[in-house]
Amino acid sequence: MTFHILVPKVKLPRTLSRRTKIIVSLGPASENLSIITSMIKAGADVFRLNFSHGNLQEKEEAIKMIRKAEEITGKHVGIIADLQGPTIRLGDVEKFYVHKGEIVYLINKEKGDAKKKEIPLPKKEVFEVIDEGDTLLINDGKVMLKARKVLDDKIVSEVLIDGEIRSRVTFVVREKNPKINPLSEKDIQDIEFSVKKGVDFFALSFVRTAEDMIKLRRVVNEFGGEDIKLIAKIETLLGVKNIDSILDASDAIMIARGDLGMYFPLEDIPRVQAFLAKKCLESGKPSILATQILESMIRNPEPTRAEAADVYTAVREGISALMLSTETAIGNYPLEAVIWLDRIIRAAERHIKAPKPEAKKQESIHDEFARGITALAESIKGAIIMYTKRGFTASKISKYRPRVPVFAATDSIKTARQINLLWGITPILVDTEDINEALSIVVETLKRLQIVEKGDVLILTSGVRAGITDLGKIEIIE
Repeated sequence: MTFHILVPKVKLPRTLSRRTKIIVSLGPASENLSIITSMIKAGADVFRLNFSHGNLQEKEEAIKMIRKAEEITGKHVGIIADLQGPTIRLGDVEKFYVHKGEIVYLINKEKGDAKKKEIPLPKKEVFEVIDEGDTLLINDGKVMLKARKVLDDKIVSEVLIDGEIRSRVTFVVREKNPKINPLSEKDIQDIEFSVKKGVDFFALSFVRTAEDMIKLRRVVNEFGGEDIKLIAKIETLLGVKNIDSILDASDAIMIARGDLGMYFPLEDIPRVQAFLAKKCLESGKPSILATQILESMIRNPEPTRAEAADVYTAVREGISALMLSTETAIGNYPLEAVIWLDRIIRAAERHIKAPKPEAKKQESIHDEFARGITALAESIKGAIIMYTKRGFTASKISKYRPRVPVFAATDSIKTARQINLLWGITPILVDTEDINEALSIVVETLKRLQIVEKGDVLILTSGVRAGITDLGKIEIIE
């Protein structure tokens, strides 16, 4: 939970809070103040707004509702603006169904004719890379085609997996990476809007290289969003191949299994997920697992056993946050999905110890200090209380997956919201920039809320200078 120190609204039980965070995607099923408020109370830490759908007026209303729900609950939650990015999507066409073995026609136009079985693909640079024999995946692979004949004005294709064709769904040519600008004009407009509205994160789809994220940072900064964190969505072969440099240019990574499934064979997805999760753990960057977390709850009030096991796997791999997508955006049980995810994660964390990054021969002084603070706290079973201005100290401590309660005090509401993405860290907003005063306020507040009590040992730490973590001391509650 997150508290505004001056007006604490929630009394926590004297137990460890959930360490793995929950991200909730908003949509028609959940864009309601009452539902958003209930989802925060049920455990939502961050909300995602999908800019591939809807308009800016709808996004503005959603942001207003999230901020109002913050006031109601006393918990500061982050907002992710998920940009469309270089997503390849079909043009406009009236819905129609295609059957296995049927012949359909891919055309390089904005609009298609359903009666003629035309599937519009407006992006010329994508249309031109398709060769005979290529596998074409539509709507996250729900429909699969095989290109049989490439003509000047159309591509004759055979349906391999039947399903529904409709406007604006995703399109992928398996094992090919067309050169597309990472940011469209729409993305730039969405960035300007989102910076003005105070979002906390930008997520960019289909990141292929570090240069994609560097360009995003440049555009975000041009609009005054220097304090906004950047999330790279890994959804392609190139994204996985270039993960090290992408991590260097990003603040967090989203492992987007839906689109990864269109570039990798199904049986390889668990391996790719584990590989990316380990890379994030080693780098100290948060990892977000997305797609089909509790997808059965789109229509059912309870998840499947396989979905519960999937969540356990994510906890075992040290994933920082799990993201609900269609479950909460268009599903019939958005609140129940949050409740169940919180419940399963808590159960998993009672039985599983999250992995820690292996010690490297050459670690920065900041990493060595954070590892030492974590080891000290665990050895004496003491809670960690820190002060952080921009979240640097919190991110370093989070990297080492401390198995003790960790509270991060900050006087920045944006930092408090962003810390909600960090594994194992509970942000607390204080109304002072004085480090000693801030730490004292947190200690007194935790005592008042009976989260700590007489005899408990606390490890106090902070970044005294910008970007430096260099204060550590032990305090015993009297």
